[in-house]
Amino acid sequence: MDKFLYLISEGLKNVWRHKMTTFTAVFSLFLALYFVGLLATAGENTKSILQYLRSKYKIEVFFKQNIDLKAAKEVSDLILEIKGVRSSTVINKDDAVRIFKDQFGEDILGILGYNPLPVSAVVNLKRNSEEVLNATPIVNKIKKMDGVEEVRYQGHLIKKIERTYARIMKIFPWVALVFISVAVLVIYNTVKLSIFSRKDLINSLKLIGATRLFIQMPFIFEGLIDGIIATIVSVPLIIGTINGANYVINNFTSWNVELTIAPVLFLWLTLLSGIISVLGSYRAVSGVMK
Repeated sequence: MDKFLYLISEGLKNVWRHKMTTFTAVFSLFLALYFVGLLATAGENTKSILQYLRSKYKIEVFFKQNIDLKAAKEVSDLILEIKGVRSSTVINKDDAVRIFKDQFGEDILGILGYNPLPVSAVVNLKRNSEEVLNATPIVNKIKKMDGVEEVRYQGHLIKKIERTYARIMKIFPWVALVFISVAVLVIYNTVKLSIFSRKDLINSLKLIGATRLFIQMPFIFEGLIDGIIATIVSVPLIIGTINGANYVINNFTSWNVELTIAPVLFLWLTLLSGIISVLGSYRAVSGVMK
């Protein structure tokens, strides 16, 4: 137990002796953990955001001119049976005239003398679905129904967002690898500098018969302490960033979306921090003490 406490105390002393290099190592590791954590959180929340955006786009169904209101409602009931549809509301010809006047400020009956607007329906998609909601199959099924003249769905923005998301997720592992590699390199150089500054002590320990592991452990603990500090700093900032994003969404947008953080993410970040710290420290110790 005394030996273990000695090794930890030596690691802490190494951190204190090289405050500037320690700050550089902690800052680089903090950046790696912070950006990896944010990107992972963004990836987890993208599904719910895309589901919400899909649900904001209504499908407009226009029936043929010769279809009556009863037949239109029967088709609307069939639309409701399609998986992914939340609601289907039929708009009769009189309501269509009122909506046209509200939107364009013109009385189409006064202009044309008759009502050319067809019976239509507004279809809303489900907002919360376990499966990915794809509007294209729904639109295709509606188009094939008897009495349907035209189907309009403005989902081009969603497709662009999805394509952008797919590109980002392809790049994400490489970006994370760059941050991790830089963090490992900085910790490697920090520990290496610490070893060189204590070269005389290391040689003395070798002469009195200290084992290789006993000499290496303080420097490995030094890297672990850097990792612990970086984790302690990065986790609250990740939580604060997500809470800030939720504040902006709730107060400055009409989106009914709340970003969440999976608790297991912090476990993964802690493990990642430990792996980066030990890897950088061990390589530095192994390279100098051969």
